[in-house]
Amino acid sequence: MWYRSLSVKLIFWVGVITLMVIGVFASVNLNTQRDHLLGATILGAKQLSDTMAKSLRFDMLHNYRDALYNSIETVGTQEEIERVRIFNKEGMIMFSSNEEERGKMVDKKAEACYACHAVGKPLERLDIPERSRIFRSNGYRVLGMINPIYNEPDCYNATCHYHPPDQKVLGILDVSLSLAATDKRIKEIKGETILFATITIVVISAIIGLFIQRAVYRPVKKLADGTTKVAAGDFDHALLHRSDDEIGQLADSFNKMTQRLKKDDREIKDLIKNLEKKVEERTAKLKATQNQLLQSEKLASIGKLAATIAHEINNPLNGILTYTKLIERKLAEDSLKEGEIPKFRSYLTIMERETERCSTIVRNLLDFARQREPSLKPDVNINEVLEETLSLLADQVTMQEITLKKRYSELPPIMADPMQLRQAFFNIIVNSCEAIQNEGKLIIITTYSKKKREIKVEIADNGVGILEEHLPKIFDPFFTSKEMGTGLGLSVVYGIISSHQGKIEAKSKVREGTTIIITLPTDGKTTEKSLRSGRDI
Repeated sequence: MWYRSLSVKLIFWVGVITLMVIGVFASVNLNTQRDHLLGATILGAKQLSDTMAKSLRFDMLHNYRDALYNSIETVGTQEEIERVRIFNKEGMIMFSSNEEERGKMVDKKAEACYACHAVGKPLERLDIPERSRIFRSNGYRVLGMINPIYNEPDCYNATCHYHPPDQKVLGILDVSLSLAATDKRIKEIKGETILFATITIVVISAIIGLFIQRAVYRPVKKLADGTTKVAAGDFDHALLHRSDDEIGQLADSFNKMTQRLKKDDREIKDLIKNLEKKVEERTAKLKATQNQLLQSEKLASIGKLAATIAHEINNPLNGILTYTKLIERKLAEDSLKEGEIPKFRSYLTIMERETERCSTIVRNLLDFARQREPSLKPDVNINEVLEETLSLLADQVTMQEITLKKRYSELPPIMADPMQLRQAFFNIIVNSCEAIQNEGKLIIITTYSKKKREIKVEIADNGVGILEEHLPKIFDPFFTSKEMGTGLGLSVVYGIISSHQGKIEAKSKVREGTTIIITLPTDGKTTEKSLRSGRDI
C-alpha cells in the first residue's frame, strides 16, 4: 500500500513537525505583534490623555468652562475618538462629547471607574495599565483611558476655588478610543501570518520531500530491490551510487556483501558437487560390498540348504539302502522262508514311508524355490478349504488324541488359490500337531469384518510354544527349532499368504501354546452377495 511507503511516512512526519514549529512561531509572532499594536495604541491614548489634561489645565484652573467644553468637543469629534468625559469627585458627568450623558451619575462599578473604586476609595496614583481598560461597545472594542485630575497647590491656593487641601482627586478625565482600526490591522496581520506560515510549510515540506525522495527513498528502494534479487540468487546485482554519505557507505557494504555471498555460494556449490561425487563413489562401493555380502549370503544359504537337504534325505536313503541290500541278499541266497514274509513286508513299509519322507522334503523345497503365482479362482470359501485340510489330517489328529474345536463364522467367498491355501493351512496344522504333547487342544476360528473387508483365520494350539527370541525368525527360510525340521514349512506359508495380499503373524508363549493369525482381504461386491445368500458350514 502507498501509505506504507517510507517516503510517505517521512514526508508526513516532516510536514507535521514543520507545521508544529512554524505554527508555534506564527502564534508567538502574532501575539507579539498584537501586543505591540495594542501597547502602541495604549501609549498613544495615554499621551493623548496627558496632552489633553495639560492643555485643559489652564482653563480648569481659571474656570473657563466655555473654552474647556469647546476644546473637549473639538477633540471628541476627531476620528477614532469615541467620547471624552469629565467626572467630578462624586461621579457626576460634568461634561461629555456625548450630550446625552451630561449631568448623569457614573456607575462606579462600570469599566470607567473600577480601577479607582475597586477598594472602596479613590487612589492617589495609578500606573498606565491600571488607567486603561478595554471593553466592547457598538459591536467593536473600545480602549478607555482615565486620567485623574489632582488637587494641586495652584488649585487649592487660588481665590476662586473652594477645594480643601486634603482632597487629593478633584475629578477624572476619561478618553475612549475606538480599537476598530487596530483590530482590523491585527486581523490583517493574522491572515498574512497564516498565509505566510502555510506557504512556508508547503514550500519547506516540498523541499524536504524532494530531498527525502532523492537522497533517502530512492537509494533505500534500490537497496531493498537489490536485497530481493540477492535473496533470489542474483549475486551479480550491484548498487550504483554517487554519494559518499551513509547511504553511499551502505551501498558499498551491500556490494561487498554480495561479492562475498557470490564467492561463498560458488564454494558451497563446489563443495556440494564434491560431496555428491564422494557420496556416489561411497554408494558405489557400498553397493559393491552389499552385492558381495548378498552373494556370500546366497552361497551360505545354498550351503546350509544343501547340508540340510543332505542330512534330511541321507537318513531315509540309508534306511532304504540297508533294507534293499538285506532283501537282495536274502533273494540271492534263495533262503527266503515263508515265515519271514511278514518281516519283509514291514521292511517294505518302512522303505515306502522313508521314500515318502524324501518326496515331501523335495516337494517343499520345490514349492519354496518356485514361488509360483497363485492360480486364483472366484468364490473360494475359506471354511470349506479348512474342512478339506482337516480331512487330510484326520488320522493324525485322532492318533494323537487331539481335541479339535471349530468356530466358523459366516464368510463371504473370495478370489484365491484353494490348493495353495490348503497347503498353507496343512503346514500350520501339522506344526501345531507336532508341538502338542500327549492329549492337547487344537482350535480353529474364522471371522469376517465388514468394516475392514477382511477374513481372519486363527489356528491355536496348547503345545510347547516358541521361545520369544525365536518368534521373529519363524517365517525365515531354513530357520527351525525342530531336530528333524527343514525350516521351509512356514516360509512357504508366508509366501502363499503374501501372494494373496494377506498378512500372517504369530503369538506364542513357552509351555502355553501358539496362535497363528492369517488375514485375507475380500472383494466388496462378492462379500455383499455372499452375506445376502448366507452359507453355513
